[in-house]
This record gives sequence, structure tokens and C-alpha cells, in this order.
Amino acid sequence: MASAIQDSNTYRWVIVACAFAVLFISQGMTLGGLQVFDEKLLAHLGEQAGAEISLGAFKGGLSIMFATAGILGMLGGWLCDIIGAKKLLLSGLVLLAVGNFMYSDVNTLTDIYIVSALLGLVLVLCGLMINIYLVSGWFTRKRGLAIGIVLAGTSLGNAVFPKLNGYLMTLTEWQQVFNWIAWIPLAAVPLLMIFLKDSPSLEGGTDQGEQSELPRLSGYTLKEVLLSLNFWALATIAMCTFYSILAMSGHTFLFFRSEGYSEASAGTAVSIVFLGGLVGKLLSGYLAESFGRKRVLLTGLVMMLGGIVTMVGAMLTKNAVLVWGGLSLFGFGWGGIYTLIQVLAADLFGMLALGKILGAINVLDTFGGAMGPVLTGVLVGITGGYLQPFLVITVLLVVATIAACLLNMAKGVYHEFDSDAA
Repeated sequence: MASAIQDSNTYRWVIVACAFAVLFISQGMTLGGLQVFDEKLLAHLGEQAGAEISLGAFKGGLSIMFATAGILGMLGGWLCDIIGAKKLLLSGLVLLAVGNFMYSDVNTLTDIYIVSALLGLVLVLCGLMINIYLVSGWFTRKRGLAIGIVLAGTSLGNAVFPKLNGYLMTLTEWQQVFNWIAWIPLAAVPLLMIFLKDSPSLEGGTDQGEQSELPRLSGYTLKEVLLSLNFWALATIAMCTFYSILAMSGHTFLFFRSEGYSEASAGTAVSIVFLGGLVGKLLSGYLAESFGRKRVLLTGLVMMLGGIVTMVGAMLTKNAVLVWGGLSLFGFGWGGIYTLIQVLAADLFGMLALGKILGAINVLDTFGGAMGPVLTGVLVGITGGYLQPFLVITVLLVVATIAACLLNMAKGVYHEFDSDAA
């Protein structure tokens, strides 16, 4: 297998398939898949406590999960640079199984918070950051397409696991469902042990010359990156857009219900956001190879910004066509941005300290993401509607667009592969 790593550029697509599978499982089981258990868990915790559990206290577990992921993000990046991605991904999948087994036996809010912290660690070990690091180590050309495919696993996982878990709960008790699905990540471990490999440099691969499409271990140190405008521009984009993405996706259903739409229509709206994200991730990765990273990133930001402005207009005019059109624009745009941020991190800063750099960006975007649903909920409670929260999203997307304009592709390690560099 080592010779295949050193001599064949085709093996890298096996790596893409492995990373896609890991994100499909880890994101689907920790984010979308858990939501279908909320009603059962709230009822169970209330019975055990002898009193009703507030939704805010229960959802505190989600905040703990994101906070843990943000706090430990730098540690995950540091470990990735030292020992590679494979060991971290396998460890994360094992802990994901442990977390689901633990969920089957929760009885108090404290139990929920402990499991949530564990799942936050899972998001560090086998979530977005480590998989992006892994794939970036195998690609220079076609990196955008590869990362777009991998990130599509997050959308697909968040679409499949809620349906799967909901179906399984029609067959048995929710506790047993947790025990059943815990075997999914465990089943993936032996397959990944066989097929998953770290980047060629960590596997002992050598520079193959000009004909190789595998990236060299070059780039900037974390200290150098922290002093660069490109880092802070990219981190600002990540923080502002992640706030916007999670604020919208976490409140789409409630927003449509507040506007008088039926539960079925509100559910369709949620699907549109995730479907738009799925298509946007795939298409933007492909287009980035032909039209340049920065152009596609700006296009996605303009679509998101246009989408939220259109939805604000729909609220003021009560125009149904505008609200559905704005939601579609927003969803499609965020899928593209989600992909391009990850691609740009590797293109601009290289592989030398990419784990640490992604960890630093992860701290900021996780903070933004954690604030999105919470602050939106607080503003809705204060103002009684979604106009002000959507205006906050609008301002943040304007800031992100300005930050994107400041990116200097000519200073990127792999700028020669981006048509914007010229």
C-alpha cells in the first residue's frame, strides 16, 4: 500500500471516500440525528426529576458540545500536525459509539451535559477540521472538488440519520435505538483501518516532481499566519457565516411557523436549507477549480446576503414568493462558502502547520456558530419576531463580504493553482 501511496494519484480519491464516510457518520449522529430524540429525552428527564425540564436547560447540552469543540480545537489541530489524522479519526469514531451507549442510560441533565461534552470531543477528533486536514494533504489541484465532495457528507448525514432514527423509534424504545446506532461507527472502524492513510509525507512518501498532484509539506508557521491579514480575514468570514448558518438552520422551522405556515411547509423549508447546502458544497468545489476560489467565495457570500435581504423584504411585504426564493438563495450560498473556507485555509497557508491553523479558525467559527441559535432566540424573545435577528445576520454577512474582498490570493502557498492570483 505504501508504494501505491507514493506512485499513484488515484488513491487520493479513496481518501475522499473515507473522509466522506466519516463526516456522514460523525456529523449525522451528533447534530441532525440527535434532534429526533429531544421530545423523548425531555419527557424522560422530567419523569426522573419529578418536574418539567425547561427547553433552555436541555438545549444547554448543545452549547456545551460546541463549546467543548471550540476549546479543544487547537489541541486537535496540534495533534493532527504531530501524529496525523488517521489515529484521531479512528479514536473519534470509537468515542462516538461510547457516547451513544451512554445516551441510552441518561437520567439527569448532568448526564446529558457529560455526554454532550464527550460528543464535542468527537467533533474535534473526527469532525470537519481533521477531515479537511486529511484531504488537503492529498490534493493540490482539484482540492476544491475533493473538499466539496467530502463536505457533502455532512449534509447527507444530517438528512439520513433523523429519518433513520425516527424509523427505528417506531420499532422499539428510544434507549434501544441509541444502542443500535452506536454500532454504526464501530462497524466503520475496521474498514477505515484498512483503507484510510495519512498524507503521503506522514506515510513516508517522497516528492514526485512536477507531474505529481500531491502537495508538498510547505507553508507558513502558526506564528506567521497569526500575523497575516489573510488569516484574520478568513477567520472573520468563518465566524460571521457560521453564526448566520446555524442561526438560520436552527430557526427556519420556527420562523416559518411564526409567519403562519403549516408544519409541513415549515418542514419543507428546513429541507430546502440543507438541500441547498448539499448542492452548493458540490458545485462550488467544482467551480472553484475553473473560476478561482475567491470569485466563488464572493459569489456564495453575495447569494447568502441576497437571500437574507430578500427574506427581510418578504417579512415586510408578506410575499410568499420572496420568502421561498430568499431561503433557497441563502441555503445554496452557504453550502458554497462552507466548502471554500476549508479550501482556502490549505491554499493560503499550506500544510506545514495546517492542523494548528484550522484549530485556530475552529475556535472562532465555533464561537460564532454557538452564538447564532442562542442570540437569535434571545432576540426573538425580546422583540417578538425575526426581523431584528435577520438584520443582525445581514450585518454579519456584509462584514464577511468585506473580509473576503481583503483576501490576497497572491500570498497563498498554492496561489499558482488559483486563477484569482493573477
